Amino acid sequence: MLYYLDSAKLSLVEAALKKYPLDGVTTNPTILVRDIEEGMTLSELLKELRRLTEGKKLFVQVTSDDAAGMIRDAEKIVSVLGGDLTIKVPSTSEGFEAIKALRAVGISTAATACYSTSQALLAAKAGADFVAPYVSHLDNLSLDGPGIASEMARQFDLHGFGTQVLAASFRTVSQVERCIAGGVSAVTVTADMLDLLSAHPGTDKELASFRKNWGAKFGKGISELI
Repeated sequence: MLYYLDSAKLSLVEAALKKYPLDGVTTNPTILVRDIEEGMTLSELLKELRRLTEGKKLFVQVTSDDAAGMIRDAEKIVSVLGGDLTIKVPSTSEGFEAIKALRAVGISTAATACYSTSQALLAAKAGADFVAPYVSHLDNLSLDGPGIASEMARQFDLHGFGTQVLAASFRTVSQVERCIAGGVSAVTVTADMLDLLSAHPGTDKELASFRKNWGAKFGKGISELI
């Protein structure tokens, strides 16, 4: 099971990587535009994200619309950043062509904005390491986002593909939990969602009880008493 942070805000990335057992960071063009700091160049931002994610995976997306441009974007990103890098490529016919070509030269790819199992299977057949369905966006279309993500994972298992589903765009803890229960092996979430996933009022209640009982008896922390 892989957990990624969906952000390019450097302070959030640094804090989340310190606190949580994350496998890396995902970005997309919208995230980079939103999170880049005033006065910072895109190259500077990406290199700093690479530094923060050293030893972990970083996802960066191409911005060209045609296969040749996507391949050119991907090769430049890999040459500049290096390390454990996966290039996000749109789930289009041009994207599938680019994924095939990038696979042939050993560049890892993720087919992003994947809205159907048909797209997912074509991406897997082309050689994508990941496909990324947008769960809440599917729900907004009156579809079952977690169900579709889970069906993609089932189809990959059924047909023997090594491609992983990287579910993205969550609004609720329930969406994340349903995807994982349905066999999705990777999710990318915001820092706020990570905090929601790690918390529960039942845990807070038990800890309050522990503190009350311990304080009434000992008055000091355990490290001061033993």
